[in-house]
Amino acid sequence: MKERLKSGAIAVLLVITVVLARQIWISPPPTGKKLIKASEVTLSESVTGRLLPFSAVVNFGGGKHTKVYQLKNLWPFYRNLLKQNVADKDDKQWARMDYKEYLKLHDEPSVVFDLGNETYSDLFKKIYNIEDLKGVLLRIYFSEAEGILFETDSGVYRTKKWTPLSAINQYIRTMEKESYPSYSSLWERYGIARAVYLPDGPTSFEGGMVYRNEIKDMKGPYRTDLVQRLLNASIDDIHVIHEEDSVLYVYGKRNVRLSENGMLDYRNNSETAQTVTDAAGALQIAYEFLAKTTGNIDDLYMQSMEPIGSGKRTGYRVIMDFTEKGMTVFPLKGSPDDFIVLDIYNNRVEHMRSIYRNKIEGVESKVMQEGLPFEEIMKRNPAIFGTKEDGYDKVLKNLNNFFMCYIDEASEVQSPLRHGYVIDMKGGRYVFDGETGALLGGDER
Repeated sequence: MKERLKSGAIAVLLVITVVLARQIWISPPPTGKKLIKASEVTLSESVTGRLLPFSAVVNFGGGKHTKVYQLKNLWPFYRNLLKQNVADKDDKQWARMDYKEYLKLHDEPSVVFDLGNETYSDLFKKIYNIEDLKGVLLRIYFSEAEGILFETDSGVYRTKKWTPLSAINQYIRTMEKESYPSYSSLWERYGIARAVYLPDGPTSFEGGMVYRNEIKDMKGPYRTDLVQRLLNASIDDIHVIHEEDSVLYVYGKRNVRLSENGMLDYRNNSETAQTVTDAAGALQIAYEFLAKTTGNIDDLYMQSMEPIGSGKRTGYRVIMDFTEKGMTVFPLKGSPDDFIVLDIYNNRVEHMRSIYRNKIEGVESKVMQEGLPFEEIMKRNPAIFGTKEDGYDKVLKNLNNFFMCYIDEASEVQSPLRHGYVIDMKGGRYVFDGETGALLGGDER
């Protein structure tokens, strides 16, 4: 915690916050003055560089595939290819490709990035100047021979004017020499024409990471520092109210409650001029606010962004979770939850709810843990997948995505991360314990 607060407050604030502050205001101006117009809010490079695809499938050729989640060092190269070959072109015309022909191209050396959710589709279209691409963007395919292809829920597209790429096969051959788990697609396993990849056997997770409640035993100086940054005021000017299981800090019409169970609740009820916030502006503001207040934005993944409010009062709810080893960490409080939820109106954060937990530094040991095969998860959950005798292929036609994750028992003061699986079906999302196969939670869509 000490390292996160200090290094976050110094390194992140000096480098990121100062740069981003040129784009938008962090704190609301005095009542009566307007915030900047929504049309002037754009995503800065500091934010767009953090918007990574969720995972990537690496196709070695000859029916061999693997899946990777740690993309921080991988994505920048392909991002530059995308910018140079597509985003910077203004005269794009799209040509559609037959989907089964596209699936055949997965047998050629290539890298396919999965965006993970619909919110990223909208953002990637805006960032990379492909807003006229039809449908929800699902995946982006890169290969030396075929260039760049875009898979959407409406089909597979490429620009009519395209050029082959280079330096991709070199990376693929390097990966092929290492030990990566084998994956295969629904098309290869069940004859279902979909580029969704599943592990061919048991999965391996890197364990040894421990999360803890940072509020319960937070030392006075760190608590004071956190509260002062959230309320943007000196502790001497903040009214402190001790409650049974929490402490409420009040400064004017802004307040923050720190609860013993690890919950942080921030509210800003001060008056301000009504302004319209667009989606890009809301995301920019969310990262700005977290950089300024918690100093921890390096390991965050945005789960979703949804419109909220009604009438003249509208905004966006931005939901984020931590990641470890490139995989999302889901806090479990009875059922899967999210670490950070921000409500943004009038170009500012008016409410933030956070399960305030962090990884304990210095105790991590590299321990490999084994997860159940995908087929075993199906076998242990017949209410969702049916039975093998009935034919899994009938249910798997509705499988949209599969990915690995970590589970944090957030109701515990301190808890080692467990491994889990997230399965997105047409009707909803389900989270499973990777060791027992038990259903931890699900939501109907």
